[in-house]
Amino acid sequence: MVDILIWLSQYGGWGLLLIVIIFIIVFYDELEKLIAKLYDLFSWVSAGWRRKAVKAGIESNVNSFSRSIDKEAPNIMPYNMKLQFVREMDRAELLREKNLVLVRIRDRRHDDKNFVHAMLTFCPVGVLPSSRPYLNDLLSDAIDFTITRKFLNAIRYQGALNYLYKEVIEPEIAEKPELGKLCTILDRLDEQGLFTRMILRELRDLGVKIGSRYPTEAHKQEARQFVEYMDAIATRLPGKNMKEVGCLGTYISVGFVFVGTSGTMIRYLRHLQKLKAMQVERAYIAARDDWIDTAERTSYLAEKGNIAKRLKSKRYHATDTLGQRREQILIEMQLVPSAPFAPPEQGKLLEE
Repeated sequence: MVDILIWLSQYGGWGLLLIVIIFIIVFYDELEKLIAKLYDLFSWVSAGWRRKAVKAGIESNVNSFSRSIDKEAPNIMPYNMKLQFVREMDRAELLREKNLVLVRIRDRRHDDKNFVHAMLTFCPVGVLPSSRPYLNDLLSDAIDFTITRKFLNAIRYQGALNYLYKEVIEPEIAEKPELGKLCTILDRLDEQGLFTRMILRELRDLGVKIGSRYPTEAHKQEARQFVEYMDAIATRLPGKNMKEVGCLGTYISVGFVFVGTSGTMIRYLRHLQKLKAMQVERAYIAARDDWIDTAERTSYLAEKGNIAKRLKSKRYHATDTLGQRREQILIEMQLVPSAPFAPPEQGKLLEE
């Protein structure tokens, strides 16, 4: 990198211009945060400068967070945010030609409130944009609250978290108890590392598969049923077998293989074969700690035996059902090609 910059500097003004462009591209996140800090230094001058400082701070933090989520699972949060303060109600729109979401919110005079309301206004347009018509309102709200909580945790903004819990989420849950249940489920899945890696990824694909079809209740039921199936995965006790071996819907078709003390390599491979015979599209091989190598070996043998194609493997640390922080692995396997588009039908759980 240094050699390239030295070489470019030999070309005078054009070389220096290219160096500046390279620095902007490579250090874009840091540049956004630097601009926000410069505005913050002069926020005392006037209300206008204060709003510029808040605007720059929100934009830089949200855009950095969006890029980190989208790097983990592409097209879940594909847009940047541009913020404007207005006197009317909060709203957001996608500026397609600029590939960003324009968020307009009222200035609530407190930074913590502005951060929360900017993110909550951004989420319905900026998170899972192609899938939103196919999710019911409760699930959409629960996803927005979970994403906003993750964002505020990521930037360590405790004051905004307190405001989100006390002034926004709790009043909503008091009116809609089912929303509280969904928030608890998504929070549990997030704690186990499955929220972005599984829930948002599969819901993203749901929107792609349905395309531009008119949303139906069947679409919304299938998305909700998938979330409930994943909750059964998250609350499964170590070593306990599940009655359901997968979730087979018109658009969401996944199964799990748990590698642990109660099985053998042959059993895991037969389980994958069974899921494939049921026409389940994707299987996830999951393991913890000392069983991670066995999971890797299982995926290798499954691919070698033409049972499944290995797509992606991710190691991470997450909390299990007993509250212990452990190393985990999730291996994504393609069992059968994606199903052709068909009339929407309600998904069903597969039983042994």
